[in-house]
Amino acid sequence: MEDILLLIVVTYGVSLGFGFLLEKYLRMPWMFAALFFGIILSIFGFFKSSVESESFELLATLGMLFLLFIIGFDLDLKKIKKLGKYIFIGSIFLVCLEGFFGSLLLYFGFPAHVGNSFLIALITALSFATVGEAVLLPILAEFKAVDTTFGQLTLGIGTFDDVIEVLMLATVVALPALLPKAQVQSFPNPLLILFTLGGIFLLALAMTKLGSRLKNILRRNSDTPYIALLVLLIFFSFIALGGLVFEALAAVGAILGGIVTRELLPGEMLNENEKVINFLGYIFLSPLFFLSIGAKVSLTSLLIYPSLIVFIWIVAKGSKLLGSFLLFHKMLGNKYSLLMGLGLSVRFSTSLIVQLILLNSGLISLALYSALIATAILMKPVIIGIYSWALSQRKPP
Repeated sequence: MEDILLLIVVTYGVSLGFGFLLEKYLRMPWMFAALFFGIILSIFGFFKSSVESESFELLATLGMLFLLFIIGFDLDLKKIKKLGKYIFIGSIFLVCLEGFFGSLLLYFGFPAHVGNSFLIALITALSFATVGEAVLLPILAEFKAVDTTFGQLTLGIGTFDDVIEVLMLATVVALPALLPKAQVQSFPNPLLILFTLGGIFLLALAMTKLGSRLKNILRRNSDTPYIALLVLLIFFSFIALGGLVFEALAAVGAILGGIVTRELLPGEMLNENEKVINFLGYIFLSPLFFLSIGAKVSLTSLLIYPSLIVFIWIVAKGSKLLGSFLLFHKMLGNKYSLLMGLGLSVRFSTSLIVQLILLNSGLISLALYSALIATAILMKPVIIGIYSWALSQRKPP
């Protein structure tokens, strides 16, 4: 226990110091400091027993689940319904394009790393097709480009992409029902998984439908000090409903719990409790989760399969650039359509979570997982640097 407490202290210290430098000079989210620190621990073997202990794994898992809860909490269903056709078409087209080329690369180029399954290759490719709009928002805000057509399309596609991420995560959880290989690996009954998954979705739907009535009750008792406890009750209830049947179902439950929480809380309570939720997810627990991601990266695998990183990077960036250019070059011009594609190729938390679940389920190899993490972080400073420089030269349309 003493070693775990020391590891937590060091992780927070690294996240504070190195994270400040990452945000200031490389425009990377400060949480990535913990991920880099985890990679260093993996290379040199420091705190190995602590990182692999059940106690630390529990804290890291809670960090992952709270991040997913925040993703669900930040999903504004009313806003998503109002998204224009360009955002809808753009999101679907870009994800499908990258998923198509990525799945062909993995299935035909590196089949052993996806268990010789095209379905796993497709799900893995879709996981690195997602957008890290949380990284792009502060950059767009700094250069006053949020309200431009360029900014609205970028953030709109990133927002709608969150819905695709939820569906993709649900698909990953349901894989044991679709893959005979997965069914042999001590997974629960596939029908039980699908039944539980459907039950959680129906419960979330029913609670959101009752949202207006429950909002009135909470509004009349707005002075009660127990709203934060209500949020925690919803969070743990939804992850428990899924986790009791299959561990990965807790991830879907966390997202749905976040959606339900947003629909239940009145506007004034929403703003008051958002800071508490963000503190628990982003400040308290997320460094431990990102540390665990980095600690699972294998440097040996990266050295043995460097071509994996190169090809994944080419397919991921090339697909986004091509798709963005084809869809938006008439609207934004050649330069800004390509720049938007470059920005949309930045990935963040949800894709990392999906890839971690695939690794822990034994559906992808450690080498492929390490390559996916490497491509997510190695080129991020370069991409963000080019993106920021281009926006600083001239305001986009």
